[in-house]
Amino acid sequence: MILSNDCFGIVITDDTLDIDNILECLTKITIDDLHSTSHFDIRVTQRKNNLIQDANSIKLIILKDKPLGILKQDDKKFKLLYKLNDDYDLVVIISSSSNNPNLNSFNLVTYFIETSNKRKREE
Repeated sequence: MILSNDCFGIVITDDTLDIDNILECLTKITIDDLHSTSHFDIRVTQRKNNLIQDANSIKLIILKDKPLGILKQDDKKFKLLYKLNDDYDLVVIISSSSNNPNLNSFNLVTYFIETSNKRKREE
């Protein structure tokens, strides 16, 4: 079953919407391709701090930084991990926009900040 087209015209099916496709698309999207959900907007308001000021600061991280990790949560939902600083990481949950014919449109589902020691291993 075809879900949508990828960033540049390749047909993406259920079994090819994977981490590699998402990573490639993240390098080619613009801020207009990132859509805040109402849940995301509520979480931004509730969790606003000196590391994350607003939704645009999260969008800019997605646009400018390469994720440290990507986990596929289901067919269209992915967990992105970004380094904020030495102590904290940003986790953003995105989903491909099912109503948009282009895969390069993503819904921002939620986000949270976690300590970086969750991803770091002590030697």
